[in-house]
Amino acid sequence: MRWLLDSNVWIEAAAGLPCASRILAQAATIDWCGFSSISRLEVLGFPNMTVTEESALLAILAQFNEIPVSSHVIDRAIQLRRQVKLKVPDAIIAATALVQNAALITRNTADFKHVSVLAVHDPASF
Repeated sequence: MRWLLDSNVWIEAAAGLPCASRILAQAATIDWCGFSSISRLEVLGFPNMTVTEESALLAILAQFNEIPVSSHVIDRAIQLRRQVKLKVPDAIIAATALVQNAALITRNTADFKHVSVLAVHDPASF
Protein backbone atom coordinates (compact mmCIF):
# COMPACT_ATOMS: atom_id res chain seq x y z
CA MET A 1 0.00 0.00 0.00
CA ARG A 2 1.29 3.47 -0.94
CA TRP A 3 -0.18 6.80 0.14
CA LEU A 4 0.48 10.41 -0.78
CA LEU A 5 -0.87 12.79 1.86
CA ASP A 6 -2.40 16.08 0.74
CA SER A 7 -1.66 19.40 2.45
CA ASN A 8 -4.89 19.45 4.43
CA VAL A 9 -3.95 16.24 6.26
CA TRP A 10 -0.77 17.89 7.60
CA ILE A 11 -2.58 21.07 8.58
CA GLU A 12 -5.33 19.16 10.40
CA ALA A 13 -2.78 16.92 12.14
CA ALA A 14 -0.86 19.96 13.39
CA ALA A 15 -4.15 21.39 14.64
CA GLY A 16 -4.71 18.19 16.62
CA LEU A 17 -7.75 16.89 14.75
CA PRO A 18 -8.22 13.24 15.71
CA CYS A 19 -9.04 12.08 12.16
CA ALA A 20 -5.76 13.45 10.79
CA SER A 21 -3.77 12.13 13.73
CA ARG A 22 -5.22 8.64 13.15
CA ILE A 23 -4.24 8.80 9.48
CA LEU A 24 -0.66 9.77 10.33
CA ALA A 25 -0.43 6.93 12.83
CA GLN A 26 -1.76 4.50 10.23
CA ALA A 27 0.51 6.00 7.53
CA ALA A 28 3.55 5.16 9.62
CA THR A 29 2.65 1.46 9.38
CA ILE A 30 2.12 1.11 5.62
CA ASP A 31 4.68 0.22 2.94
CA TRP A 32 5.28 3.80 1.77
CA CYS A 33 3.87 7.22 2.57
CA GLY A 34 4.93 10.61 1.29
CA PHE A 35 3.95 14.10 0.26
CA SER A 36 4.64 16.46 -2.60
CA SER A 37 7.06 19.37 -2.16
CA ILE A 38 4.11 21.56 -3.17
CA SER A 39 2.36 20.40 0.02
CA ARG A 40 5.34 21.55 2.09
CA LEU A 41 5.00 24.97 0.40
CA GLU A 42 1.26 25.07 1.13
CA VAL A 43 1.65 23.91 4.73
CA LEU A 44 4.57 26.14 5.70
CA GLY A 45 3.57 29.15 3.59
CA PHE A 46 0.99 30.60 5.94
CA PRO A 47 1.70 34.20 6.97
CA ASN A 48 2.26 34.87 10.67
CA MET A 49 3.18 31.26 11.41
CA THR A 50 4.95 31.06 14.75
CA VAL A 51 8.29 29.34 15.21
CA THR A 52 6.55 26.78 17.42
CA GLU A 53 3.94 26.01 14.75
CA GLU A 54 6.60 25.73 12.06
CA SER A 55 8.69 23.40 14.22
CA ALA A 56 5.70 21.17 14.91
CA LEU A 57 4.84 20.94 11.21
CA LEU A 58 8.45 20.25 10.22
CA ALA A 59 8.63 17.47 12.81
CA ILE A 60 5.51 15.84 11.38
CA LEU A 61 6.69 16.19 7.76
CA ALA A 62 10.13 14.78 8.59
CA GLN A 63 8.60 11.38 9.33
CA PHE A 64 7.61 10.86 5.68
CA ASN A 65 9.07 10.97 2.17
CA GLU A 66 9.09 14.34 0.41
CA ILE A 67 8.73 13.97 -3.36
CA PRO A 68 10.25 16.83 -5.36
CA VAL A 69 8.42 18.46 -8.22
CA SER A 70 10.40 16.81 -11.00
CA SER A 71 10.06 17.20 -14.76
CA HIS A 72 8.26 13.85 -14.80
CA VAL A 73 5.70 15.11 -12.27
CA ILE A 74 5.23 18.36 -14.22
CA ASP A 75 4.71 16.43 -17.48
CA ARG A 76 2.03 14.30 -15.79
CA ALA A 77 0.42 17.42 -14.28
CA ILE A 78 0.28 18.99 -17.74
CA GLN A 79 -1.53 15.90 -19.05
CA LEU A 80 -4.01 16.06 -16.17
CA ARG A 81 -4.73 19.78 -16.67
CA ARG A 82 -5.39 19.13 -20.36
CA GLN A 83 -7.92 16.44 -19.44
CA VAL A 84 -9.72 17.99 -16.45
CA LYS A 85 -9.98 21.34 -14.75
CA LEU A 86 -7.51 21.38 -11.85
CA LYS A 87 -5.69 24.16 -10.05
CA VAL A 88 -1.92 23.98 -10.57
CA PRO A 89 -1.11 22.83 -7.00
CA ASP A 90 -3.81 20.13 -7.17
CA ALA A 91 -2.53 18.98 -10.57
CA ILE A 92 1.00 18.67 -9.16
CA ILE A 93 -0.21 16.77 -6.11
CA ALA A 94 -2.36 14.42 -8.23
CA ALA A 95 0.51 13.89 -10.67
CA THR A 96 2.88 13.14 -7.80
CA ALA A 97 0.50 10.48 -6.50
CA LEU A 98 0.21 8.95 -9.97
CA VAL A 99 3.96 8.98 -10.59
CA GLN A 100 4.50 7.35 -7.19
CA ASN A 101 1.71 4.82 -7.83
CA ALA A 102 0.10 5.97 -4.59
CA ALA A 103 -3.44 6.68 -3.44
CA LEU A 104 -4.10 10.31 -2.55
CA ILE A 105 -5.33 10.88 0.99
CA THR A 106 -7.18 14.21 1.17
CA ARG A 107 -10.12 15.91 2.82
CA ASN A 108 -10.78 17.70 -0.48
CA THR A 109 -11.91 14.71 -2.52
CA ALA A 110 -14.15 16.94 -4.65
CA ASP A 111 -11.07 18.70 -6.06
CA PHE A 112 -9.89 15.41 -7.58
CA LYS A 113 -13.20 13.72 -8.49
CA HIS A 114 -12.63 14.10 -12.24
CA VAL A 115 -9.20 12.46 -12.18
CA SER A 116 -10.54 8.96 -12.83
CA VAL A 117 -7.10 7.29 -12.90
CA LEU A 118 -6.34 8.48 -9.35
CA ALA A 119 -7.36 6.60 -6.20
CA VAL A 120 -8.60 9.27 -3.78
CA HIS A 121 -9.62 8.64 -0.16
CA ASP A 122 -10.96 10.91 2.54
CA PRO A 123 -9.19 10.20 5.85
CA ALA A 124 -12.57 10.47 7.60
CA SER A 125 -13.61 7.27 5.80
CA PHE A 126 -10.88 5.20 7.49
